[in-house]
Amino acid sequence: VEPRVLLLDEPFGALDAKVRKELRRWLRRLHDELHVTSIFVTHDQEEALEVADQIVLMNKGQVEQIGSPQEVYEHPASPFVYGFLGNVNLFHGRINQGVLDTGGVRFDAPNHAEAEDVAGIGYVRPHDLDIDRYTTGAEGIVVQLKRAHAIGPLAQLELERDDNAGLIEAVISSDRFKRLDLKEGEILVVRPRRLHVFADQPSHNNQDAR
Repeated sequence: VEPRVLLLDEPFGALDAKVRKELRRWLRRLHDELHVTSIFVTHDQEEALEVADQIVLMNKGQVEQIGSPQEVYEHPASPFVYGFLGNVNLFHGRINQGVLDTGGVRFDAPNHAEAEDVAGIGYVRPHDLDIDRYTTGAEGIVVQLKRAHAIGPLAQLELERDDNAGLIEAVISSDRFKRLDLKEGEILVVRPRRLHVFADQPSHNNQDAR
């Protein structure tokens, strides 16, 4: 038929995970061979990031961001985009002159250097957290390991903050988890390697900070 545009509305929605993955590979090969433009609608974030050359993220009928999978994942334009593409930890606080204060823990937010005491949220993905055992005077967020799930190459950790500000999800390699020999109930400290800060009230550069 050789269509100019191929429209696909959640074509893999009713299939199991293994078949979906196989069909995603097949679809990529098909595009490489035929070079046909496709519009692919999906609610599966992993599917979109794997299949697409360009992603359009929509929220309540409005376009939030357009870009390559790498662009939208690494440089989200809004809190919605950041939260939609994968798991995320939220740190609520106040931004003042380039610093987000979450009540005892402070994060640099250089893109909000001109903000004056505005509400803000820091977004950190689980794999962007460094984890160590707590020692006196250690800098970072003090947490208690509540649950660890270490099957396969990655260990998923549920961490409870000592200030009762909720749970933090962290992901580390299973090898590091085994080397640390962590046990549930231990006191640890976490530090974000990468942090995006969004202000509730726009400052001059309401984008991201690292």
